[in-house]
Amino acid sequence: MIYVYDGTFEGFLSVIFDAYSMKIQPNNIVSSTHGFQMSLTEEYFHVKTTEEKSDRIIAALEKLGVTEKVTFAFLSWMPEREMALFRYIALGFRVKEKLTHMLADDEVRKVNDMANQTGQEKKKWKGFLRFSVMENRVFFAEMSPKNNVLTLIMPHFSRRFRVKPFLIHDQTYRQVGVFDTREWCVVPSEGLIPPDMHSDELKYRHMWKTFYDSTAMAERTNLKQRQQVMPLRYQKHLVELH
Repeated sequence: MIYVYDGTFEGFLSVIFDAYSMKIQPNNIVSSTHGFQMSLTEEYFHVKTTEEKSDRIIAALEKLGVTEKVTFAFLSWMPEREMALFRYIALGFRVKEKLTHMLADDEVRKVNDMANQTGQEKKKWKGFLRFSVMENRVFFAEMSPKNNVLTLIMPHFSRRFRVKPFLIHDQTYRQVGVFDTREWCVVPSEGLIPPDMHSDELKYRHMWKTFYDSTAMAERTNLKQRQQVMPLRYQKHLVELH
C-alpha cells in the first residue's frame, strides 16, 4: 500500500493515523504536491487530512517526548523522510519511553540526524538573514535553505519586528512568509514580484559594505574556511560579500 498525502505535516500525521486504523503498513508514503509516477502494480490510498487525526498522533508523540524532533525531521530535505519517520514513530509506539535512549538504532539515528540538520540551519538563518527596506516601507529578505526552515524562523522575526511588516522569500521551496504586524503565515510564492528598494536602502547598503571592507584584514582572508563555516547558499544573500 502506498499512502498519498497533501505534503503538510498534518497530512503526514493523518497518514500514520490511517495506517494504524486500517492496520495496513505503508510500502511508501508520497506527497501529491511533488508529483509521483503511479504504477499499475501498486495500490494507492489517498489520505484525507483532518485536525482530529493529526491531534491524536500529536498527543501520542507528546507522550513519547519527540514532538519537536519529529517536526524538525519532517522539515528535512532528506528524500524518503516520511518512511524514515513512520518507522521511527512505529518503533516508539512499541518501546514507549525507551525510544529517545536507543541511540544505536539505525532509525533513531537517522531521524536524529535529520532533526539536527534542520535545527542547525534554523539557527544559521536567524543570524544570516538580511532584510532590505522596499519602496512601500515593507522589509523584504530572501533565503535559499537546504531544509524547509521558513516556518521555524517566522516566529523569531515576528517577535523582533513587532510593528514592522515584512516578507521572507524562500527560493528553494517557493514560498513566502508574510507578517502584517499582527500575525504571520506562509503561502506559495508563485507570482511574487517584490517592490523596488527604497532609496535609503541603497545608501545604507553602500555604507555597510564600505564599513565591512574597511575593517577587513586582507592578509587574513581565508575563503576556504569561510565556505566551511558559511556555505554559498548563505553568502549569496549577504550584501557585504557582493
